Amino acid sequence: MMGRMARTGSGARGVLASLALLVCLTVAACTTDQPTEPSPSTPGSAALRVRTVHVAGSLDADAQAEAEAAVGDVLSGYVVRAFLGDYPREDFVGAFESFTGNLARDGVRDLDVLTANRLGSAETVHATRLDADLSFLVDGSDTVGATAAVRFEFEATVDGEEQPFGLRGRLMLMNDDDTWSVYGYDVKTDSGEAVQAGVTS
Repeated sequence: MMGRMARTGSGARGVLASLALLVCLTVAACTTDQPTEPSPSTPGSAALRVRTVHVAGSLDADAQAEAEAAVGDVLSGYVVRAFLGDYPREDFVGAFESFTGNLARDGVRDLDVLTANRLGSAETVHATRLDADLSFLVDGSDTVGATAAVRFEFEATVDGEEQPFGLRGRLMLMNDDDTWSVYGYDVKTDSGEAVQAGVTS
């Protein structure tokens, strides 16, 4: 079960019930090895690599590529706002722009895990690895949700010394009228600090 649970309207309950099944799926063999690479804005940073590893339902190649690109855009935006950009910096709350409203409030409470807030005084931060394995849930012809198993690794320059750090775990996403949003997370830092939150009916 997720640690923090935020409420959503009754109109999303059916979708969220279906998405809960996706979170429990066992990741299968890769269905594609063609990554999309939305580029973070920080010079020298690794590009985001996404690949589909499982589809619950039927998804043709074009629809899969479109879903990968849409989810990749959400993940790329999160990475840039949460970890990259110009340093020193303090504006990490913007990382939750693509989170659902209640989940964004949980994200603020977990700011030091979900972002580089604790390293805001660093001289620079760049990404060394940005991998996301995607599992999609398809209902008829609609791609309604996704789980992204992420492994993000970074290096911060603090007082002239390189300091590696990272984030890994799962980000859960839902698709509402072709707008993808993060509705849950279950992640931890390399030091083992873990946080969970999600939307429930």
